[in-house]
Amino acid sequence: MPENNEFEIARPDEATAESNRNPRRSLRSRTTELGSLEIPYDLHELSQIVVAPEIRRTIEAALHRLRIAPQLESVWGLSRIEPNAGRCILNFYGPPGTGKTMTAGAIARHLDKPLFRVDYSAVVSKYLGDTAKHIVQAFEEAAQEDAVLFLDEADSLVSKRVPAGEACSSSINQNRNTLMQELDQFGGVVVLTTNLFENYDPAMLRRITYHVEFTLPRRSQRKALFELHLPNRDRVRASLEAVAIVSQGLSGGDIRNVCLNAIYAASMDPDPAKWVVTETQLRAEIDSVLRSKRAHERGDDGNARMD
Repeated sequence: MPENNEFEIARPDEATAESNRNPRRSLRSRTTELGSLEIPYDLHELSQIVVAPEIRRTIEAALHRLRIAPQLESVWGLSRIEPNAGRCILNFYGPPGTGKTMTAGAIARHLDKPLFRVDYSAVVSKYLGDTAKHIVQAFEEAAQEDAVLFLDEADSLVSKRVPAGEACSSSINQNRNTLMQELDQFGGVVVLTTNLFENYDPAMLRRITYHVEFTLPRRSQRKALFELHLPNRDRVRASLEAVAIVSQGLSGGDIRNVCLNAIYAASMDPDPAKWVVTETQLRAEIDSVLRSKRAHERGDDGNARMD
């Protein structure tokens, strides 16, 4: 498969001064009844995250839309067709570990807003009507905190409605309708993530401003990720081009774990002067991850999965 989808990578020292200037960056995350309010940290800087150029262009278009909302209203009178011109709903979809959560944090950081990460288990309730109330409460809390609302793994809340007569159809459809009503009324930024984009309700699709697909990295992208996650290159004795080739099939999250495990393995000697990451260590960690992925695809009994 041609590797024509180049990633961009920023230098680690590009954007640290701004975080030191803003005291809000030093605040710690705190939990709430329905999730956690998080202050994105330095690794969530937009200029530092590794994303494909088309993803970066879409994110920049969304942020530009928010920046010029007053001018858009002045010139185009958008409120006549879009009451919530300051709203932006983003749908990130794709395999796990491809940067969806990191990018959500980067958007919040760029906007100088906290990220309100909704806890699905706290929102969904077995009691009739409670889930809908929790959805309303989550949007109210995001508005009060002036936060970017982050619905991670949103599949169950935004999937297709259930035909009347099926078990729990009334409750499930009520939850879908409540979520869509809240999205219509919310005036801020919402980020949804999913690994099952095909399950979205068509009515939900119409409410989303931008759909952004996150894919597994190509070879050049994998090399950039190894460079990012091996920060002290003087301690690395490996061809990152070579390890990028043999790591085909790994996500960005996988590569981060490979690098961390290789660093830990390289730091066993009592003398830190001897701590060096080798290509052998990196390849061993890559092989371990690839084996686990292949085992998962086959299923625990060694047979290929039918789904």
